[in-house]
Amino acid sequence: MPVILSLARERTTTWAAGPEGLYRYEQQALIPEPQPQTHPACCAVAGDYLLMGGAPHGVAVRNREESWQASWMDGVEAQVICLAVDPRERVTGVVLAGTEGGGILRTENRGQHWSVCNFGLQEFEVFCLAWASPQPAGAWPPQEIVFAGTGSAIYRSPNGGRGWRRCTAAGAPVLSLAVASDFHNSGAVLAGTEGAGLWRSTDGGHSFAPVPGTPEVVNALVAHPAGWLLSDLDQLWRSADGLTWTPVAGPRPALVLLSTPDGILAGGVDGVELVLEGQDR
Repeated sequence: MPVILSLARERTTTWAAGPEGLYRYEQQALIPEPQPQTHPACCAVAGDYLLMGGAPHGVAVRNREESWQASWMDGVEAQVICLAVDPRERVTGVVLAGTEGGGILRTENRGQHWSVCNFGLQEFEVFCLAWASPQPAGAWPPQEIVFAGTGSAIYRSPNGGRGWRRCTAAGAPVLSLAVASDFHNSGAVLAGTEGAGLWRSTDGGHSFAPVPGTPEVVNALVAHPAGWLLSDLDQLWRSADGLTWTPVAGPRPALVLLSTPDGILAGGVDGVELVLEGQDR
């Protein structure tokens, strides 16, 4: 089975990516898809475009069944290791890309052209990115909130990734981020690290505090309607509030988690599996 580091959903199609390539996930099987990266890392869907992050092209883009095109990367040659699509992408066209040493790039045309957006960043290895849901209509001041995890800290942007502010030094690489679906009410955000455990915010991501009793390594996180799911090195854990966690029996540990209408998909060293069906969440 291929190692899966990234999952993306396009209507009824699920895409999976990792160091061995790009796959469609259909009927519990991974079907290889041609892609141009020598060192593939991540995938995303933005409108009619499928994006593939990695190296040497940074990001490559495919429109439906057309051929792949290398994106213009604003001079950044670092490998793209994570992608995050604006929840308002159909209006804005915005996607963010995190790189292995080149910081963060931003596109407003679904991945065809990128611009460096490192204002406020103090570190340039970006392992994960996560958007908050759009603000309620009429909220003031208008904000487009997104988070980034780097080699030792959590960053917050109020303006769609154009500028960043370091909000918490975690003291370890931040491998995963998840934002509550009711973020604009609860202010809840979780961050998983490699060695410093799980961190939690309830003030909209302005500050984070460690959650006692959680695994030291948190490889994957996801928010879902009933709470949260995380994976450490050995198993999955679930929580209603982000504070108290109980193990999930059965599923293997994951490197990426994705909430879908069918339930939660987990990708890892053994491919992809459905770990919590919709009614079990």
